[in-house]
Amino acid sequence: MELSTVHALYDALAGDRLSFLYSGLFHDEHTARLIALGEEFLEQEEGADKSLRGKLAFVMVEAYQNIIRHRAQLSAELAQGRGCSMFLLRSGTAQHQISAINPVNGADAGKLAAALERMNGMDVEQMKQVFLRSLKSEERSERGGAGLGLIEMARRSGHALRHGFAELDQAHRLFALQVLVGRSAVWQGELGQAFELHRMAAEEGVAVLCRGRLSTGEQEVVLRIIERDLDVEPQRSDPRMRAFLAATELLDTLEAKGDGPMIIMARKGEHFSLTMALPLANAAAEQFTHVVTEVMAMDAPGLQRRYRDILLGRGEPAGTLQLGLIELAKRSASALRLDKRTWRDMPFVTLEAVL
Repeated sequence: MELSTVHALYDALAGDRLSFLYSGLFHDEHTARLIALGEEFLEQEEGADKSLRGKLAFVMVEAYQNIIRHRAQLSAELAQGRGCSMFLLRSGTAQHQISAINPVNGADAGKLAAALERMNGMDVEQMKQVFLRSLKSEERSERGGAGLGLIEMARRSGHALRHGFAELDQAHRLFALQVLVGRSAVWQGELGQAFELHRMAAEEGVAVLCRGRLSTGEQEVVLRIIERDLDVEPQRSDPRMRAFLAATELLDTLEAKGDGPMIIMARKGEHFSLTMALPLANAAAEQFTHVVTEVMAMDAPGLQRRYRDILLGRGEPAGTLQLGLIELAKRSASALRLDKRTWRDMPFVTLEAVL
């Protein structure tokens, strides 16, 4: 990845307690994993009642399923680039913002816009009546089914939906839908920011991005999502999963400042890049940079010897930090890349391994 883009992504999501961006293969079974991710996050949030859990779960599932069911068919090149779909959850202390971006046919864009404008002019009772009438109707088209989902998302969230379009090609447009769940009715940034996040994710081939201090349960859910997306290449899947686990253990060891650490899995030709980034205290950043530089200076036999010595307790103590870095270096198809910048007057370090 462009390491400057990593910094820009971290900054764009500032203020979130948890950010989860997915632009992978959109397997249907990820639906249950998204519910689990939302529940795991709400476990950490004080005062999150059963009603909020139900609303968040419904909106996340409906937004994700809308992408799967209603995205336009594109050429492989466009679908894996500028026309890729994106699901984004941004959670704060009093609200959760869900964004879904997917390509639509030009003919459908106008119909969607008109339907959403009409819906945003309704109160909750009016939406309920429209929803019930639609359920009783014998003629329910595929697009009509999408309309029911939009109505129910707005009704359950209690907030107006936000939407927009961006040009893709002559026959298609990118459709962005945003939904708020929670007490606060304040959007996290303008709608254009979601399109900008989509642009950066598409250009860098981002499959999964997590930003924030993940609990063990949240890490497990993300791990399963990544594992499912990687299992198209079984011979490479296991080493990549081990590298992801090593990275999460490293992030647990390091005391991230600011909004916590960020980890990204992105497609890079025939490989994936695994990137971890976080703000650190000055002393911690210096130590991390020093240990990374030491590991990068070792050749393959040297890495193996040092790895074995640490496990056997021989030589200078290094602890989990060097052990995790050696694990990443051993599994990387090229040299580790280290970058150090500043984020809000704090050292901001980024490390990338190619798997």
